This record gives sequence, C-alpha cells and structure tokens, in this order.
Amino acid sequence: MRLPAWQLPSQAVNWLKTTPPAVRNGLFRGVCLITPVLLFLAFFNPFVLDPTRIGWLMVADWGQHVLGWNAFRHTPWSAGNHEALLYAPTGLSVIYTDSNPLFAFIFKPFRAFLPQNFQYIGPWFFFCVCLHFIFAWKLVRPHAPNRWAALGGAIALSALPCLYYRMRHDTLMAQWLILWALHLVVNVQAGTPTLIAEGTSRLKAALTRIGDFFDAKTRGWIALLGLTGMIHPYILFMVVTIWGGDMLRYFWPAARTFDRKTLAVVVSRGIITFAVPLITMGLAGAYAAGQSPGAGGWAYYSAGIDSFFNPVVQDFSNFLKAWPQSPGQAFEGYQYLGFGLLVLIVSAVILYIVTPEAKESRAFLKSLKPLIIPFVILAAFALTNRVQIFGQTILFFDLPPATKNVLAILRASGRFLWPIGYCMVFAALVVLYKSRARTVAVLLPAILVLQAIDLNGFAVTMRDATSLAEKPQTYYLTQSPLWDKLVADSNGVDFYPVNVHFNDKLFYELTWRATSQAKPVNTMYPARENLIQIAHMQADQDAFKRGQVRNDRLFVFLKQCDAPPELQSRLRMLDGVWIIPPDGAKDLPLQQPVWSPLSSEVRFGWLDQGTCLLDENWSQPEYDGTWTDGPKAEVQIPIKHVQFDYANPRAIDLHLKAKSFRPVLVKVLVNGRKVSELDLTHKTSEHTIQLPTSVLHNDNLNISFVVERPDGEPVEIAHADTVQSTATGRGAIQTKPAADMKAEARELAIKLMDLRLVDRDRQPKPKTVAING
Repeated sequence: MRLPAWQLPSQAVNWLKTTPPAVRNGLFRGVCLITPVLLFLAFFNPFVLDPTRIGWLMVADWGQHVLGWNAFRHTPWSAGNHEALLYAPTGLSVIYTDSNPLFAFIFKPFRAFLPQNFQYIGPWFFFCVCLHFIFAWKLVRPHAPNRWAALGGAIALSALPCLYYRMRHDTLMAQWLILWALHLVVNVQAGTPTLIAEGTSRLKAALTRIGDFFDAKTRGWIALLGLTGMIHPYILFMVVTIWGGDMLRYFWPAARTFDRKTLAVVVSRGIITFAVPLITMGLAGAYAAGQSPGAGGWAYYSAGIDSFFNPVVQDFSNFLKAWPQSPGQAFEGYQYLGFGLLVLIVSAVILYIVTPEAKESRAFLKSLKPLIIPFVILAAFALTNRVQIFGQTILFFDLPPATKNVLAILRASGRFLWPIGYCMVFAALVVLYKSRARTVAVLLPAILVLQAIDLNGFAVTMRDATSLAEKPQTYYLTQSPLWDKLVADSNGVDFYPVNVHFNDKLFYELTWRATSQAKPVNTMYPARENLIQIAHMQADQDAFKRGQVRNDRLFVFLKQCDAPPELQSRLRMLDGVWIIPPDGAKDLPLQQPVWSPLSSEVRFGWLDQGTCLLDENWSQPEYDGTWTDGPKAEVQIPIKHVQFDYANPRAIDLHLKAKSFRPVLVKVLVNGRKVSELDLTHKTSEHTIQLPTSVLHNDNLNISFVVERPDGEPVEIAHADTVQSTATGRGAIQTKPAADMKAEARELAIKLMDLRLVDRDRQPKPKTVAING
C-alpha cells in the first residue's frame, strides 16, 4: 500500500529510529559533510576552485585582490608585508589591496612551486562556507534538543543572503568570525581559579596561575581577534565591539565593588587581548606611511531600517516585494534575511508569547545582555546620521566635517548589521528548540524549504557572477602575444589616465602580465589612497601633458586621449589599445592609432573621458566635474574626431555647465580668441556660446578659461618663495603671504561639469539657466 505524501516524513523518522546506531551515525556524518558542499554549489560555480583560472577574476574588486596577491608573490621577502610593483614607486601593503593577508602569507612560502597563474580566491570561498557551517554548528549545538535539530539550525545560519552577496569582497565572506564571536559570548564561560595545594613547587604554581589567566574564553578571544586582524578591518571592528561587550560583563561588577584583584585580571586580559589584533594588523601592513585611513562617503554606504526584510532586487525573493534603495545602501547595507528566516523569527516571537515551553528560553535570552551595548553601537554606525527606510530619509542630523572625516574610516558602515542579523536568527532558533519536539520537527524543515524557495533567484544570480570561471581563458582585451614582449622589453608600465576605473579590465589584464614579470606599474585601485603616491601620479600626469614620458617604460592609455605634439609620432595601437612602446620595443609590428568617434557631449566627472582632455591646470576630478587649479585652465578637444548629432554642421555652439566657489568673472577663449564672458556663482548654471565657424576647419578645439574677480582684477598664483604686496585704502602697504594667495585662488576656482557641441542651425538654443547645487 502506498502511503499518503503527508505521512512520508514520519515514516522516514521511524525508519531512522529502527536503523542500527552505526548506520545512523554514518548517515548523519555524511549529511554534515555534504551540506557545506551543497551550500557552496548553490551559490558558486564549481570551476572557481581551480586555482589556475584567473580570467574570471579580472573584474571589479576581484581584480584588485588577485593583483595584490600576484604582486606580493613576486616581491622578495625582504620587503615584508609591502610590495612596490603596484602603485609604484610608493607601493602597497597587502592589506590595502584587500588581498587576504592570511592566505597571502600562507601561500607565499610556496611561490616557487605554485603554477605560473595561481589564485586562492575561489578556494577561499569554499573554505569560508565550510568554516561558517562549522561555527554555526558550534553555536547552536549546546542549545538544540538533538543533533538533527542542530544540523537544521546550522543550515539556517548558513543560509543568510548577506554571506553570499559579499562574494565581490571575498575577505568579507569570513562571517564565520562573527559566529565564533557569538559562540565565545554565549557558550564559553570564564574559567575559575585553580586551588593550589600546599607544597606545590613555585614553577608549577606559576604555570597554574598563567593557565588560569589565559582561560578558554581569553584564549578564544586572542585567537579570534588576532586572526581577524589578518583578514579584514571591518569584521575586526564588529568582533572587537562584541568582545568589548563581553568584557564589560566582568569589568562592571568588579568596578562597582572596587574588587582590585578582579579588576587587575580583567584589565590585564583586555590589554593583552586587544594588543594582539593591533600586532597582526601591523603584520598585514595597516600602518604604512602616507596611507589615508578614510576614503569619504560616510552615510552613503549605510543600511536602512528595512534592510532585514527588503530584498532590494525583485529577483532576490520569490515572496516579498523589493523596494529600491540608493546604490550605496543597496550594496553595503544589504541585509535581507530571506523569507524562511523571517518566518522563523516571527514564529519564535509567537511561540514565546503563547507557549510555556518556549518561555524556558528566558535564561538564554538573558545571557545575550552583554550584546546590547555592542549592538546599539553597531546599529548606530550602520544607520548613520541619515536614517532611511525604503529609500526615504526619516531622520537626519548634520555632523561636523572633522567628525565625518573620522567616521569615513568606516564609511561602508551598512555592514555592521550583520552580527545583529545572525544573533536574531540564533535567538529565534533557541526559542524554537525550547518548544515541543513536534513543533521543532515540523517548523524547522518548513523554514528551510521556504528559505530555499525564496532565494532561488538570488542563488542563480550569485552563480552567474562566477560563471566566467568555466572558461580557462585569462585575457579577453589583450590577447596578442606581443603584450608580453612589450612588458619584457620595458622597465615597467605607466597607465594614463591614472584612474584605474576608466577601463579596469584592461588595467587588470596588463597589470597581471606586468606583475607576473615583476615589472612595476604606476597606479592601482587601493582600498585606501596613499597621499605620497597621489602626488607621484599627479606629477606623472602633468609631465605627460607637457610631452614627457619615461622612454624605458610601456605607456598605456586607458582611454583615448590626445597626446601632446611631442609624443604624436610615437603613438601605436595593439588590440585597439593606444600605447607608447618603450625604446626597447620600437621595432615591434604595431599599428598606428585610430580614433574611435568622440561624443559631442564631453563630461568631466572622475570616470569621464573629458578628464583626459584637460591640461595640467586642473585639480583631481570629482564625481560630477573637475575644479580649476589656477587662474587659467584649458580643454583641448580633437574636434575632427567628434561625432555630431547631425553630419557636416556648418556652425556650432558650445553649451557648458559650470559653477564656482564664489562669484567670479570667467573669460572664455577659443583657439586663443575671446568669445564670451561668464558670470559664475556657487549655483550650477548652463551657458551657450557661439563658436567661430573656423573651429570646424582645425584639428583641435582649444578652450581656455581665464578666471577673474568680479571687479575684473586677474587672479594671481604665488610660488612657494614669493609674497604679494598690496596697498590698502589708507595708503599703507600690506603683505599677503603666498599661502594666502593660493587659498584665494582655490576659492576663485571654477568647476566644469559638462561641454556639449551642437549644430547651431538644427538645435534650438537653450537659455542660460541656474541650477540649484
């Protein structure tokens, strides 16, 4: 007789009960072994485990991480944690390329035996999934009614989307460190002093006291914090915050009673424990000279109040509606728990209220009190001073600029909700465990099934992100074998512009070739900028604009940029990429460069091609434009390569968008001839300028901006060793230091955002308008 479908689970349970213990144990161990493998295969392409496959990593932040490892691998041990192949000549520590210092130090001793192309990011993914499952098991097992319930809880804690969503930042998949921290708080108790019998030798007594001092909890925290310092600073901040809450549970009672002996032990343990991650971060290179700790963007990468139940992307949930968030919040603040785990949390709350069995979890919930202060701190950092829900700001309070600069050290603060999310799921599991056995047997599998159904689309998206690993191909944009010859015949590679993000895939491929040959490159995408290197890169860019490049290095254009006349004859092209070959490779069969059509609209944000059309009198580009860095600045557009909206225009107008710090008068010169004057203010404004018809007959369109004060006086720039004397209204002579003159010039700078060349006869002329901003 065939059983109804609803009776099959109970029959399976009865079969397990009647199976010999050895078979049941083997089955259970097999399920435990296969579970992390299945979790890994659900979210990753298995080909990422092949350490010789590199091509799939040449995108986004993976390229940064794998290049950091390759440069570190090909750097002599004498450099310690530093390498000078990337970001030359300053170089970078391995921690500032997010290259997983822990694995980098593990694998570098074997570099001579490793394949030529070798990466550990794919194996690291599998390593993290396995350790996450193990620590999830360790966390829930003491509270589960049986091992199968503990297995279900470990799967639940390993099924949070935020774990797999962080694959782009591979070291942030080490969220098993958070579970380890929760395990130390909840499951590991502080040791009690050992009684030392009379007559015990001094040595044995001293060793006993040392053992008491470094009890299991202290040893656990030292190991955890030290290891985390070698993996990622953000996770270290989370773990240190949790550790601080655990320390307070012992410090506060001793402080209230002024128990000197206990205070001495607690404070000593705290100092020693906290010193360990400071040391391991130093080993990873966190304290490199010139390194900027912050990167701006505080409150942009925050988390919303809706983070736990908002899938953000509709494909990421089969049950709940996704609500849009800002790009920064949708990425760094992504904390969706999944529908199954949300059902678990709601069910736990209901069970705790209505069933006496679930109330037996009260003692466990009280044991979580040490986490209250850490979680308040982490939530405050995650939500920031701009509190949002469903993309809408519900609370905002401004902060002093100095405070924002300090907080920018942890700008991607939306991540700090992770420990809270894990603890919510853990607490809900324990409440469920205290309920009736039948409730656990029915509800826990149902929750896991709901979670799997809900995250099906999410899992497909995550697998697609690593699907390129199926191809053994390494190079896609630079397939010619001549690239290796060019690199070999040079003493390094210089990229222009130095902003890697202009064409990061091109940069990654060529830099992999360069670092594999131990050749330095002049730029990099670091986790934090180095102020010393920024000065070097700016000097290199200015030198290029003056027609000066190093003849022994391969010069590569990340974007099409018109070279100065002195370098025009040396330009070549390979695989569609513009280059200036080194002197040692002049005879290689390389094509002459060919311009791709330029858009008639040129923008000047940090990722826009317009920034490589600027002369040396401009500052570093910002998100939406670039400020002048002097009283006169120029833009040179190769107009003969511009693709207009209408073919063969007879006359063109120039539309531009700009603003200034304070009111200024700007003279606009085209090919040396004054064509207009603009009054700019702090409000963004649009202007239309009629250009002479002769500009269409030239190869280049040179646009100069000359900034004057509103009274028509020119702006002067002082050199470091000069001063300026001016007469005051009373006839006295007042000296203005050079620094003051530079500051004044900066205040009189203008910001260019957009230029557009339009056919005067075929497009209506817009009025000059002001835009708030």
